[in-house]
This record gives sequence, structure tokens and C-alpha cells, in this order.
Amino acid sequence: MTEKEATPENKEQEANDNNGVEDSELESAIIRQVEYYFSDVNLPRDKFLREQVKLDDGWVPLDVLTKFNRLAKLSMDTNVIANALNNSTSGLLEISEDNKNVRRNPELPIPEMNEDRRKELMARTIYAKGFPKDASLDDLLKYFKQYEEVENIIMRRYVDKSTKKRMFKGSVFATFKTKEQAEKFLDTKDLKHGDTTLIVLWQDKYIQQKQEEYIAKKEQGRERKNKNKGHNDKEEKEEFKLPAGTVFHFSEGNDTMKREDIRDALAALGADVAYIDFKVGDSEGWVRLAKENSAKEIAEKITDGKLKIGEKEVVFKMLEGDQEKAYLDKTVEEMAKRRKNQKMNSRQNKGKNKGRQSRKRKQDQHDDAPQAKVKAES
Repeated sequence: MTEKEATPENKEQEANDNNGVEDSELESAIIRQVEYYFSDVNLPRDKFLREQVKLDDGWVPLDVLTKFNRLAKLSMDTNVIANALNNSTSGLLEISEDNKNVRRNPELPIPEMNEDRRKELMARTIYAKGFPKDASLDDLLKYFKQYEEVENIIMRRYVDKSTKKRMFKGSVFATFKTKEQAEKFLDTKDLKHGDTTLIVLWQDKYIQQKQEEYIAKKEQGRERKNKNKGHNDKEEKEEFKLPAGTVFHFSEGNDTMKREDIRDALAALGADVAYIDFKVGDSEGWVRLAKENSAKEIAEKITDGKLKIGEKEVVFKMLEGDQEKAYLDKTVEEMAKRRKNQKMNSRQNKGKNKGRQSRKRKQDQHDDAPQAKVKAES
């Protein structure tokens, strides 16, 4: 007989095997969830659980934990939960002898949530966008399980105006156990979820981008509001009109690359560089040439879209159409903003100098002791 017959005994054995797999998955899920509750990431900021930990030498009744939604979905049976936790190998948790309580290992102190701690967490946290809007936390945990160990996943949400419900944006902040693991994830080529390519970057860089976008949007709103009285602003922007066909974006550089290196490499091709938008330590940036439509000629001289800078083959891409327009518009906005700030600072400094001169003249009117300082009237 080449195939196993579907006898009642075989069916019963197959069912038992399947139950074993399900039990193993449930046990792993329970361990993962409870260890998350007592983890370095969650416990310092979980006010309710911190209060529970203070009541009985760190011990928390399993009955209390079953009130937490995600654990309750896995099991409400404290015996099942205790049996699972007894098989934990991380050393993070201790189970009481009666299997009714759990606590964090006393030898592992709870880290203080201070500024240094926040910076340390951010240094190993990434931003990733491109997940389905209907994805659950379990879906995301399953996705990240194929990579290095992830300590925490925060699903980014917004409030839908029509339903008043908090909806998933399709993006997350994921904190890895080490910065090296986070770097390895970011360095993975063509990260995808299904057929969708993910947008991934460091959390702090994402926050910086959003802050810059917010400032730019706020500035645009202010300009619209002052449109009727903004004739001078309009003239300033026209002063900064930049030639088209001049912009390159470069990427895959190294952290030792300098502006001078980039300028020299392009100058060797005959490029007249007007400005290099780049910070030392970054792997990407932008180059703006001085002459209109000069980028195309330089692009034809760059072999296979790569230009050697130092010992690194840096990828160069000429921006065209809407991409270039968006970059040039943003640059003009920033130039106009800097000009406005310079004028404002100049006026403020003149006012301060005038005040100092006035006070000095008042003192010169008397030959005796200098005047006492008084609060200026508003």
C-alpha cells in the first residue's frame, strides 16, 4: 500500500498532530504577548501595569492580565497562560509556585524613560510605509518575524472624520532589538509587502521630514493669507527664479563624502555647479547647476548613471518635469524665507543698537553714579 489509508485511527492521529501545531502556536503567541507587557519597551510607559507591579513585590495576578484585550483574545484560561509562560526561555519572566502570578525578573531593572532612553530607542526604530490599510497587528508581527527580532510595532493611525474611528494609515514605527538589526532591515533591497514596495527610513529622519513639510505648509498658508499685501514677497521670489534643466539627485554615497568631492567630480565633466544640497554624513542629496538645460549634457557623460567620487560609485539621476519643478519651487521658497529672516533680524538688531545708544546718552547726562536699571515700559 503506497498511500496511508484514511482509517478512523489515522484521522484521529492527524487531528492530534494538527492540535499539537495549534497548541505550539498559541503557546508562542501567549509568551510573546506577556513578555511584551513586561518588556523594556512597554513597561516603563504603561501606567496601569507599573501601578500593579508596585502592589506585591512585582507580582501581577494572571487574572489581571486576562483583562488586556490582546491576551484575552488568545486565552482567558489562566492555567493555559501559566503553562505557556513556564516554557519561556528568555529569562524575562518569573511564574509563582501556584501558577497564579507573573512578574518581571527582579534581576532585570526597569529602565527609566528619560531623554537618553528616548534617543536610544529612536536610534533603533525605523519607519515603514506601504502596508494594507486593513492589516492587523498580527499581520504586521507575522511580516516582521521573517527579519531580525523586533521589540515593538506601533501602528500609525488617524481619526476618520466621517466615522470618528481610528484607522490604520498603512505605516508603522518598528523598534528592533539592536541598531545593527535595524540597519540590516533598512539595507535590504526592494523591501515589499505583497506586491507593494515599502518606503523605509529611520524614524528620526522621517520626523525631520514631517517637521520640514509642516513648516513649509505653514509658510505657504501664511503667504496665501498675505497675498494681497505680499507684493514685496512676490518680487523677492522672482529675484530667485532658478533655471530649469539643472538638477541632479544623487544617492548611494558614503558618510565620508564632502561637497568639495562632489563639486570636483562634476567639474571634471565640465559642470558649472551652482549649489550642492547635502549634509556630510548623508548618503544622498541634490546638485543644482548654474546654466539652464545643462544637466542633460552632463548626464550623457555619466556612465551608466554612476559617477565615481572617491572610492565610491555614486548614483546620479537627472530630475525632470514635475520632480524638478517641485524641487526648484521648494528651493525658491527656502531662499525667500532666508532673505525675509535676514531682513527681520537686521531690523531687530538695529532696534537693539538704537536702544543701547539711547541708554548710553542718558547716562552721559550725569557726572555721578550711573542710573539704576529699571523695567522698560511696554
